Amino acid sequence: MSLVGPRVLAARLTFDVLLATLRTHWLPCTLFMIATCLIRSYRKRVGYQHKGRHFVSQTSPQHSSSFFGPFSALWSPISQVDISSPSEQVLLPRRTTKRNMRYQTSARQFKTKKQIVVTTETPYVIHKTTQPYDAFLVLDLEGTCELGTDFNYPNEIIEFPVRLLQWKDRADDGTASTLKAIDEFRTFVKPTWRPTLSQFCTQLTGITQDQVDSAPRFSEALVKLEAFLVKNGLIDVHTKKRLKRFCWCSDGPWDIRDFFVKQCFISQVEMPEWIRGDILDVRSVVQQWRHSQNGLSVQYPPYIATGIRTPLNISAQLNALDLPAFEGRQHSGIDDTRNIARIVTELARRGVRLMPNTTIYPGRRWRWMGKHGQILQDELP
Repeated sequence: MSLVGPRVLAARLTFDVLLATLRTHWLPCTLFMIATCLIRSYRKRVGYQHKGRHFVSQTSPQHSSSFFGPFSALWSPISQVDISSPSEQVLLPRRTTKRNMRYQTSARQFKTKKQIVVTTETPYVIHKTTQPYDAFLVLDLEGTCELGTDFNYPNEIIEFPVRLLQWKDRADDGTASTLKAIDEFRTFVKPTWRPTLSQFCTQLTGITQDQVDSAPRFSEALVKLEAFLVKNGLIDVHTKKRLKRFCWCSDGPWDIRDFFVKQCFISQVEMPEWIRGDILDVRSVVQQWRHSQNGLSVQYPPYIATGIRTPLNISAQLNALDLPAFEGRQHSGIDDTRNIARIVTELARRGVRLMPNTTIYPGRRWRWMGKHGQILQDELP
């Protein structure tokens, strides 16, 4: 006859007690097990979504739940901190997870980890970024158009607005974050191939026939624009070479890539050196900035180097940057230019490095282009 040890007897007694409890109170025990599984699943989901970061709840400590007692930690995965002032910033260390514990060997290394700034006013920490360009020329050209045509149509420029932006706080090391509107240029342009505007064009742009009839031709408008650039110290008065490093900006690539290149061919004017080169497609920058916000902390503003063209109009860009609604009339060249300038200014304020992202080819040709500015009617779209 074998003797049973006291540990085995204690284990059997504990098992019998648990079994009797389950038989008598099976419903509360089942609910408790289900609740425990749900809580564990919820905590894992919260930890995955926030990627190991601490977030701040505006609930004060005295309102924390005390009903659950020792189980309150299960129900409250978010730490509660009292924020008395809405503009107060709270510094919280990065939450220790398996991912960021990979290379931690001591508590000293954990203390040197970067901290996350949590603020109740804005989700972005604005700081200066190195900006390689001195000025930005924002433009939005308006051209002749017909109902049912696309960008392959031989559009002629009928409005040429430009808004000049320069840095207000640029340091010696090239860092800056605040752009300011310095000057503005605007002129209507008289078309020559089809001087009569279509009804669709007038309704779309708001430009009347009288405005273009009394306007200068494209070659004369370029002379006025050169005088504007000389006045602001951007190009040399004699050589027309650049004196400052400035970048042309537009909503999409169509203004310079299509409208300006077509107009130079129709007017038989060589594309000036001061507008050649790559441009900044603002629409692409805003779209890529939106994509870059997913998974990035507030200390690291996006670096924009290349563009991805997507259907995002000016109003949608303003909304994406939490700016006030479109000001003025849409498809008006001067109003579009001013709103695009607002977008560029906001991107700079958020720390985006503004650089060209679209290549322009002055020698681009369309099928309707003949010799010496002639437009082939049979090749029109």
